[in-house]
Amino acid sequence: MKKEIGFLKELTDLRATSGNEGSVREFLRKAYEPVADRIETDGLGSLAAYHGSEGPKILAVGHMDEVGFMVRSITKDGYVRFSRCGFFFVCGALSQHYTIETEKGDVDAICSLGPGTEDKGFPQIEDLALDIGCKSEEEARELGVRVGDFIVPKGHFEALGKDGKYLVNKAWDNRIGCAVALRVMEDLKKTGHPNIFIGGGTVQEEVGTRGAATLAEMVRPDIAFSLDIGTADDVCGSKKEEAALGKGPELTFMDNMTLSNRKLIRFAVEVAEECGIPYQTSIMKRGGTDAGKFQFANTGIPVLLVNVPCRYAHTPTSMIHYDDYKNTIRLMAEIVRRLDGNKVQEICRF
Repeated sequence: MKKEIGFLKELTDLRATSGNEGSVREFLRKAYEPVADRIETDGLGSLAAYHGSEGPKILAVGHMDEVGFMVRSITKDGYVRFSRCGFFFVCGALSQHYTIETEKGDVDAICSLGPGTEDKGFPQIEDLALDIGCKSEEEARELGVRVGDFIVPKGHFEALGKDGKYLVNKAWDNRIGCAVALRVMEDLKKTGHPNIFIGGGTVQEEVGTRGAATLAEMVRPDIAFSLDIGTADDVCGSKKEEAALGKGPELTFMDNMTLSNRKLIRFAVEVAEECGIPYQTSIMKRGGTDAGKFQFANTGIPVLLVNVPCRYAHTPTSMIHYDDYKNTIRLMAEIVRRLDGNKVQEICRF
């Protein structure tokens, strides 16, 4: 467990705002090289790793990007104004440490209320600014800060709780899906499977699931799984009794862009119950995932959202449970092992 948590820390500490996923792509490329038969990328930078040469194509990937910001302007006083690059909760942005990635190198920053906005009440993104310790726009430019530079929250990985299984860091959305896909392929390589399994990661999910469209066009899968995070409702003061940390992966019926295939959901439930793997069922109440684009591949394909429950998503301090991660890997490996040609035809038949 200690070694695997170290792997997850390394993966989530990487900086990869939407459109700037190179560090994660290279990390995954190296990780897949010992297990994949071949690896390819599409024109936007999404990565597909293949294992197997016969049978239906089964795609199961996470997305490599994370929410962050982009420099919008520099004030005459040397503060940096910014815009969202993906949806970032304002409450999670305040008083955090950030890195501005410039052509001259990294610039450290903290997020504060913008000049003259302290008495406005609860702020909006446009009220915020980054303080980089400069007195003028000229000083900020001397450091290399320019409009269009990516801004990423600093990672502060923690393993909480008596057993250290409550894991906190930025970018669980969605490095955890990328990690699951990799570990599933490693498992399948050891045990064998009756299909062509495709893992990897997409780009630009947080700004409109763009990489999912191009990856699906390149891969042309028969069935696709979006491996992402789901909202955990077991937070302080919540009266909801839906998804919770530590109770298994979420098999998600619907998000704002997708209706999961009902036959595929039933099949996943049967596999989970047969193998004694804990699972939860859920509906995403807001937002969309890569599954929304995967379902339009070819002439339309069955998709299923498989989500790792997560508290405080789209903030620098999101939280998952280690057992949910491991059980998602177990469930996905068992599902893929059973998706032979006959089962895929049954699911795809209307």
